[in-house]
Amino acid sequence: MQVKDLIEALKELDPQQEIMILDGFNGGGTPRTINIGPISHKIIAQEAEEAGDCEDLLGQTVYVIGYGCY
Repeated sequence: MQVKDLIEALKELDPQQEIMILDGFNGGGTPRTINIGPISHKIIAQEAEEAGDCEDLLGQTVYVIGYGCY
């Protein structure tokens, strides 16, 4: 994804909504191409329990971006 693509996608979203990135390496690891999202995602109990970033967002909808779909 190029910057211009991400900007265009973000223009369509609610600017007050939380946006999160899908991350399996706690911010470390190898740079990856963003190829998912932004998509709407509802925070479930397991995510609230396992991730400090989600504990106050249980049941709320956020936008997520990330990588991993090929």
